[in-house]
Amino acid sequence: MTKFTLFLMMILSLSFVPGLAQDDFLKIECSVSPRQVLQGSEGLLKIKILVRNGVKISANPEFLIRLDENDNFSFAKIFFAGSELNLPTSQENDGVFLDPQKEIDVPFKLNEEALLGNLTVSGEIVFTMLFPDSWAVKTTQKFSADFVSRRNYKIKKK
Repeated sequence: MTKFTLFLMMILSLSFVPGLAQDDFLKIECSVSPRQVLQGSEGLLKIKILVRNGVKISANPEFLIRLDENDNFSFAKIFFAGSELNLPTSQENDGVFLDPQKEIDVPFKLNEEALLGNLTVSGEIVFTMLFPDSWAVKTTQKFSADFVSRRNYKIKKK
């Protein structure tokens, strides 16, 4: 019985140890430009990836941006591969890595019938992080950016 109790105490103590979160290694900042978009006009989703020193983002397996579908706006496509985004890469002995210094711009169009007020563009990025001690993890990280939808008085109501 004491072995079971000891084992249970070890499991419980490990679950309360604070670990490093994914945000400690990689952070995604995104915004919409312009901050206010008129119905029927185009906006630009700007995504910036901030990587902790020593951590690399692998170009293979594929880096992928998936956008959540929304009736208020539309994208040319709902997913983009890293190769389509013309992200700079660097070749090293252990593989090809993305250079996250470049901001990623994804254009979208606000529909003419879009709701007015605060809207959110959201999605997730699928990527593989490689760490200095030669281990890797494939993961996803969600992102979102808020903007304001305004009425476009040049659009004729049907």
